[in-house]
Amino acid sequence: MTRYRALIVDDSKTARQSLAKLLERNDLAVEFATSGEEALEFLKGQLVDVIFMDHTMPGMDGLETVSAIKGNPRTATIPVMMYTTKEGEVYVGQARALGAIEVLPKEVQPGVLFDMLHKLGLVTDRREGAQPRERETPRRRFDDLINDEDGEYEHRALGASVHALLTRLLEQQHAQLRAELQSSQRRLAKQVAAEVLEQNKAASAAIETESGAAPQPTETNRNRLLWPTALVLAVLLLGTWNWQLLEARDSARAEVARLSDVARQAAEAEALVDRSEDLNAALQAQRSVTAARQAAGLQALQWALNQTSPVALQEPPFNASMAGRLSELYEHLAAMSFRGEVVLTAHLGQFCLARDDYGQWQMAAADLPAADCEMFGHPLQEAVSASALQSVEFAAAVATVTANHPDITLELRRDGGVEAWNFAEQYRWGRAGDWNQAAARDNRVEFVINASATDTTPSELAQRR
Repeated sequence: MTRYRALIVDDSKTARQSLAKLLERNDLAVEFATSGEEALEFLKGQLVDVIFMDHTMPGMDGLETVSAIKGNPRTATIPVMMYTTKEGEVYVGQARALGAIEVLPKEVQPGVLFDMLHKLGLVTDRREGAQPRERETPRRRFDDLINDEDGEYEHRALGASVHALLTRLLEQQHAQLRAELQSSQRRLAKQVAAEVLEQNKAASAAIETESGAAPQPTETNRNRLLWPTALVLAVLLLGTWNWQLLEARDSARAEVARLSDVARQAAEAEALVDRSEDLNAALQAQRSVTAARQAAGLQALQWALNQTSPVALQEPPFNASMAGRLSELYEHLAAMSFRGEVVLTAHLGQFCLARDDYGQWQMAAADLPAADCEMFGHPLQEAVSASALQSVEFAAAVATVTANHPDITLELRRDGGVEAWNFAEQYRWGRAGDWNQAAARDNRVEFVINASATDTTPSELAQRR
């Protein structure tokens, strides 16, 4: 099981070791960096699941390092917690505006640290009896070869070449067998003729022995000896000729059968090509229908999300409620075998604000003239990046969905609220209530779903499911 990793950035060895012991008790693997520059260099080569950042360090201080981490798209989604002795609401607000999700004291209590790690999804509450989660690895993708026309042509060409090769081999074997048969017949004829001549010589020698004198060869005796030899040779030649005729007949019949089989195979191959073309056309049509349905489904899903995405003034745009919507959206997209990106844009409404008894910005009273508003804007409008507008729960949800669904990328953006200024300009001399109603409509999170340009075939969809 893969352990979650934490990076501690602190120039104090004692502080690093103290925090590392607490993290290791919660089964986290710990990495160290003694400065902001060293931390940025470390993150170029590998990523971690959470970062604990000290404030005062030689070179870049903690806030500068957090700003650099959140400004890099590759590391912007890593949760960062300030780990420092500094206190005060000003410092906490500055740290959160730069992208830190929480500020912890140096002498952090184990229970407080455990609760924070539990919110980020890096540890499991042992009281619940659950086991630590195992990271999921990206699923392997398979290539769809059904519509590969080049592969089809290569297959047909390979079949033709194999057929030609077998034909040549059979013809060579046939010729070799015929040559061996003819050679064997010639050797047999020579052997029979030699045996006949030997018998004639033996008969002549016996006659000479019985008569006691060598008879003079006559034309009649010579003819009498040659006739059996000629007769045997004629019979052998006639048998050889007849054998060759039978062999030629069998070869012709075999060739006719072979040609008939070739013609049948050619007809079957032509029918298979026609069937393949029909299947390819059907698959192309099905692909177009599937793509159109998926596009319509994505458009409807995006419309539904944007109908119910307003955010209260006191909440950060990327809050716990948006974390739940993001997780549900990723589950729906994964069920559709979606590949592409999800873009969330935080729109900050420009409200008519007034300070309360504690010095905090609140919406002005509804009957207050708009001209008497102390500020037109949003309490979070000084945040330098979209990651500074998220809660701890939302950051944990981002880490989970991006790890479990590598085919779906996530981008967070923020808008300065120009639309609210233009929309609410007509209420400038009206009441604060009218102004804030207009601003509240624009204080929202916008969802945009962009599918990948790569087409997904029906067979690939089945394999990925």
